[in-house]
Amino acid sequence: MTPKQQEAVDAMRIHGSQRAAAAALGVSRSTLRSRLDSAKRWEDAPEGQKSAIAVSGLDIGTAKHGWRVIQHDDGSRDSVFWKAEAPAPEEIIESVRGAFEGLSVAPNIDPPSQVMSDLCTVYPVMDLHYGMLAWGKETGGADYSLKEADRDVAYAFAKVMALTPASDTAVLLLPGDTLHADDNRAETPQSKHKLDVDTRLWKVLDNGIEIIDAMIQYLLAKHARVIVRVMRGNHDEHSHLVLSFAIAERYREHSRVEIEKTPRDLFMHRWGRSAIFAHHGDKAKPQQLALYLSDVCEFWSSTRHRYALTGHVHHDQAKDVGPLRWESLRAFCPPDAYAASMGYGARRALQSLTFDKTDGLVLRALDPIERVA
Repeated sequence: MTPKQQEAVDAMRIHGSQRAAAAALGVSRSTLRSRLDSAKRWEDAPEGQKSAIAVSGLDIGTAKHGWRVIQHDDGSRDSVFWKAEAPAPEEIIESVRGAFEGLSVAPNIDPPSQVMSDLCTVYPVMDLHYGMLAWGKETGGADYSLKEADRDVAYAFAKVMALTPASDTAVLLLPGDTLHADDNRAETPQSKHKLDVDTRLWKVLDNGIEIIDAMIQYLLAKHARVIVRVMRGNHDEHSHLVLSFAIAERYREHSRVEIEKTPRDLFMHRWGRSAIFAHHGDKAKPQQLALYLSDVCEFWSSTRHRYALTGHVHHDQAKDVGPLRWESLRAFCPPDAYAASMGYGARRALQSLTFDKTDGLVLRALDPIERVA
């Protein structure tokens, strides 16, 4: 265990909570939690692993596996390969609990003085991939990290909202791959494809909650009511739940915000004669999605204008599938090294889609997120 890790353990023992311990040490809660996580893994590690780490000069946070040579009394030697175990379920639960600690309730703020009662605006933030690391010289696109993502969200929302009417209702959609990685292994859950990530999951979760909170605050300044839905993607099959439950906790006493929590991988919302749907887009082709929606949507037959919004493939596609208008929207993030090597384009966008209760989609505003030096 390193001195900083021991210091974090001692601070927790003295102060009793992560928030108080972090304040006493003058570090962020994410930094404290990272040190506590490493300290616990050191305490739980087998003695052979501890010995190997001590000899190598590494610490428990960087040493994942290696060979350990065992010298016997008779002069013979054996080589033993060791590998760090994956986090136990209870450790993951503790990590989630820690991300919620000290999360204050969002203050109620005054609604805008005037809104257009017949309008609803949907803000789909497609494939944010928060926590992704990309180098523009390698990818042909923009650099990307937590810092660049925060800056892009602030700029894009300001621009799109300036072009969007003051609708009564705003729907903030995060339809999957909001986070780039599902855990600290930095790989896709199904294919195990290795990912380029910016820092550890603790910090990504901390900052991710804050950036979604900022999006909601932007929308509350313009719209009378805000509906939020965080959905599963193929990159964040489990970690998206932390964002959803944390935001629900933050806005638990806010009268103008509704956080939609459901285990279903589908968003459905009715606005007058319009039916608005969203899905990540990784498990159903447009024809299959249209057939499924017509079967499960209780307001399908009583609506005239039907729109399904998906992402996943990171580029624009659109077509009419029978009575359904299906669109695959551009990603918010630029390409990473893998996407660039596969020839995927660097076009990005944040947009808003405004629906009238009678006429359906009547207005679209878009920011291509082009940075000019």
